[in-house]
Amino acid sequence: MQTTRHLSYRPEDVKTSEALVASVAGSGVTFGILPHKEGEEPDLVVISPRQAQGINARIGDTIDVSYVENFPEHAERVKWRAVAVYRKPEPNEKTGPGAKPGEVRKTIEQQVLEIVMEGEVWNRAELYVELFNESFQTLTASEVERARYEAIGHSLARLHDTGSIACAKVYGPGKKNATTLYYAKNTQVLGRALMGLDSTVTEEE
Repeated sequence: MQTTRHLSYRPEDVKTSEALVASVAGSGVTFGILPHKEGEEPDLVVISPRQAQGINARIGDTIDVSYVENFPEHAERVKWRAVAVYRKPEPNEKTGPGAKPGEVRKTIEQQVLEIVMEGEVWNRAELYVELFNESFQTLTASEVERARYEAIGHSLARLHDTGSIACAKVYGPGKKNATTLYYAKNTQVLGRALMGLDSTVTEEE
């Protein structure tokens, strides 16, 4: 006698999209940010430790995720839960759920790269305002706001690590750690801009 595996969701309810890995808890529970338009409030998707470990998910990775509405007792905190995850072989743009035909919904990393490559100098707080039309307030930030702020930081770090953008560290008087990190498309743009920057402005990094 054959037995069928009981699913905790209806297959017809499964949505598929790309997600940006924003944070990984000590327990291995991982959170991803789903694609959204500029100014939209992004949704989080929770990924189980087993799923995250299966693809060696790391903060800043862009992955493909199949997801459904989270269990009722958790849905208010995190709306979606993953039922399957896949590592993307290449960081290609992809049309996400709810997008109009031909409309490309971009990850935070793709938006950050486009903004920086326009030629201005940015720090993480400024990029947050540019993307979400509001400033990031550390003391009152919600979980979603913290996740997307972290995602901007990880996106900047990964883009710098891969040589896509340049980074400059600014130190305040007597400071051993950088007070602010600035990013631009190349070191020439950074060099010209930093000549007039006030290094006493601080930003948590």
